[in-house]
Amino acid sequence: MFFLARTIDILINIYIWMIIIRVAISWIGPYWRIPGAFFLFRLTNPFVSRIRKIFPMPRMAVDISPVIAILILELFRYIIVMALS
Repeated sequence: MFFLARTIDILINIYIWMIIIRVAISWIGPYWRIPGAFFLFRLTNPFVSRIRKIFPMPRMAVDISPVIAILILELFRYIIVMALS
């Protein structure tokens, strides 16, 4: 069980870092020129866009859906790792 908990922990950690890198790339002007950015956006967009649909924030200047996504992933990681450990 420890191996499964550790594997899930590592995978969620990698996905969180992918979201953080996605946010950093989105601040840079034409990010489609950055190698791997399109792949990164395709991997993280389903989860982040679902957060945007659940928590619509139409008048905000800053998109906080990645922050909410990271918080949800951290909570999920904590629950899963504690249950499997």
